[in-house]
Amino acid sequence: MIDFIFNIVFPLTLLGLIIIILLSGLSNRKSVENLMSLDEFIRDWLNDHGQSQRVEDQLQQMKRDPSGKIYMPITYKGAKVSIKWGLSPNKVSVINLLLSFLIFYSVIVAGRGQALDLFTQQPAYGSWFFLIALLVLFTGIIDGVDGGIARLLKEKTKSGAWFDNVIDRVSDILMLVCLVPGNLMFLPDFNLNFDWLVWTNIFIIFIYEYMRARHQGLGLHEDKPYPGERITRILIIATFFVIYGISSFSVFLTSLIDPSAVNIWAVSHLGVTSWTMLILQITLFAIMTFSSIQLARYSFRNLKKMDKEN
Repeated sequence: MIDFIFNIVFPLTLLGLIIIILLSGLSNRKSVENLMSLDEFIRDWLNDHGQSQRVEDQLQQMKRDPSGKIYMPITYKGAKVSIKWGLSPNKVSVINLLLSFLIFYSVIVAGRGQALDLFTQQPAYGSWFFLIALLVLFTGIIDGVDGGIARLLKEKTKSGAWFDNVIDRVSDILMLVCLVPGNLMFLPDFNLNFDWLVWTNIFIIFIYEYMRARHQGLGLHEDKPYPGERITRILIIATFFVIYGISSFSVFLTSLIDPSAVNIWAVSHLGVTSWTMLILQITLFAIMTFSSIQLARYSFRNLKKMDKEN
């Protein structure tokens, strides 16, 4: 009964809720004309992140880095499309949450192939990680769309920001803890289980996000980005899922064309299934530890300055 609920009822419920939310916006569709330009959109974002004293300098700098050349334009266009579909910021946030649960479900199901035969059964499961990676990237994109909608419509609220942050933390947990049930962190050749590293990374991410939220709550509103930002975490997870998915699909495709030729992947694919997810967690651990230390130093130093000024 539990397997039926998880395997059938759970994903269908998630998909059904997403469809209902999308359809609910059709009666509230809005025009996207006369909205702020992309530059105005970025300026407003910079003001909200404590950069009001040097907006123009930061704007020009952002136009030269990936966040301004890729992420901001995608968020801006995604927000305009969502407005046209009649979606509110909170509805997009809920869709993001539902997709995170869908990723959680998909990784657990795909991970079941981890303990199966490397050349006949695992590839059919592991190939799904490529599509899961695309879904992870999509959630990373729409993570900024909800705020973008509020920005374009000038409907920014404290309750909406709080709701979005809570959903982000739930999503952070779901995208990592899903690696545990499928034994994706287990190295059978060495009889070592690295589930603890997943929980350690979840802990560090929460510490990092808490420090940021706390220093803002104490009046230090200027944000300084570090490598451990959520979009970086999304990209790291998606990258390693792609590697796992491509390797599995290569074996799967080879088995369909010539089953006797799958041994050409023996060394490489075994390495991928054994080490990919562990390397993912080690990479995440290194980036989050470095970012947390740097953020702690930045926050403490500037809060001490504020103490002296007061």
